[in-house]
Amino acid sequence: MNKRIFVTLQIGLISFFMFADQNLMGPNLTLIAEDFGMTDVKDQYLGGLIPLVFWLLGGAVALFIGYCTDLISRKYLFVLVVIVGEIPCLLSGFADTYMEFFIMRVLTGIGIGGIIPLTYSLLGDLYSANERIKVVTLIGLASGMGIAVGQLTAGMMGDSFGWRLPFIVFAIPNFILAVIFILTVEEPDRGQMDRNVQSFRISDFKDFSSLFKIKTNLLVFLQGIFGTIPWGVFSIFIIDYFVVEKGYLRPTATLIITIVGGMALVSSLIGGFVGNKLFRKNPKYLPLFCGISTILGVIPTALLINAPMRTDQNETMLVVFAICTGLLIAMTPPNMKAILMNVNNPFSRGTVFSLYNFADDLGRGFGPFIIGNILIYYFGRNVAFNIANTFWIICGGLILLMYWTFPKENRGG
Repeated sequence: MNKRIFVTLQIGLISFFMFADQNLMGPNLTLIAEDFGMTDVKDQYLGGLIPLVFWLLGGAVALFIGYCTDLISRKYLFVLVVIVGEIPCLLSGFADTYMEFFIMRVLTGIGIGGIIPLTYSLLGDLYSANERIKVVTLIGLASGMGIAVGQLTAGMMGDSFGWRLPFIVFAIPNFILAVIFILTVEEPDRGQMDRNVQSFRISDFKDFSSLFKIKTNLLVFLQGIFGTIPWGVFSIFIIDYFVVEKGYLRPTATLIITIVGGMALVSSLIGGFVGNKLFRKNPKYLPLFCGISTILGVIPTALLINAPMRTDQNETMLVVFAICTGLLIAMTPPNMKAILMNVNNPFSRGTVFSLYNFADDLGRGFGPFIIGNILIYYFGRNVAFNIANTFWIICGGLILLMYWTFPKENRGG
C-alpha cells in the first residue's frame, strides 16, 4: 500500500474514534442529569456550561499545540494528543460526581482540539494543492461518521445499558491505534508538496499577526464562529427538544438527528467533489458554491425545527426534512480547510489550523451556552433554535466575500 494512503487511513480511523466522543452527551442529557441528582437545572448546566468550557479550553490548548506543530515532530505530538484526549473520555464513564464528570469532559476537549492542526499540517505535506480538497473531504467524512455513530450509539444504548458505556467503548480503540501510528508512520518533510516555498517560523507577535493580514484567513475564521453556532446548539439540545417539546420517542429523535448527520456526510462528499472540480476550473467559484449552499441550508433546517407534533405521518415528514437539511448544510467544511491549506505557508499551517479550530470552538462553546442559558430561558426552545439557524446566513455571507480574496491569495495555482 502507498505510504501516504496508509498514513491517511490511520489518521482517518483515529479521527473517527476521537470525534465519536463529541456528541455522546446529547442523547442522554436527562439520564446523566438524573444520575447526578440535577433534576432542576439539568439542561442549563449539562447542555450549556460543559460545552462552553469544553470547547474554550480545548481551543486555547490547541493554539499552543498548533504553535508546537510548526516547530517539533508532529508524529510524536500527534500520538501524545490522542492519548491525552482519550484518557478523560474513558474516565468520563466512571465519574462518581458531577464535578468529576465536568472535569473529564472539559479535558477531553484538549484531544479533539489538538488533533486538528496536527492532522492538516501532516496532510498538507502529503498531498498537492489539487489533491487536498479530496483528502480533507475523506478525513472530514471519517470525523463526521464518528460523531454520527457515537451519537446514535449513545442514544440507542442509553435506556438499556446506561449513559456511561459509550464513553468507554469509543475511547479504548485509540490507545491501540496510537501505538500502531507511532510504530509505522514516517513523518513527511515540511513543504515537500509546495513549490518555491520559503521556510517560515512564527517566532514573535509580528510573525503571528501576519497571519491575519491574509484576508481569506480572517474570513475563514469568522465564518467558522458563526457557522458552528447552529451545529453546537442542535447537536446538544435538538434530541431532547423533539422528545420533550414534540412528543417523539427518544430512539426516533436520535435516529432523525443521525439521519441529518448521515446526510451531512454525503453532503461533505458531494461538496468536496464539486468543490475540487470548481477549484480546478477557477478558484473563485469555490467560495461562491460554498456560500450559496450554506445559505440555502437554512430553509430545510427551519422546516425541521418547526415540524409539527408527533404523529405517524409527521415522522415521515421529519425524515424528509432531516434528509434535505443534511444534504445542504455540510458542503462547506472540507472546502474551507482546503482553502486554508492553499493560502498559507506550510511552515505555519499548524498555527493557522489551531486558530481555525479556536474560532470554531468559540461558536460551538458560546452558542450553546448563550442560547441554552438565555434565549431558551426567555423565549423557549423553538424561538431560540430558529435564531440559531439564522447564523448560517451570516456564515454564508462571509464565505461569499472570499470570492474576491481567495483567488488573489491562493498559493496552489
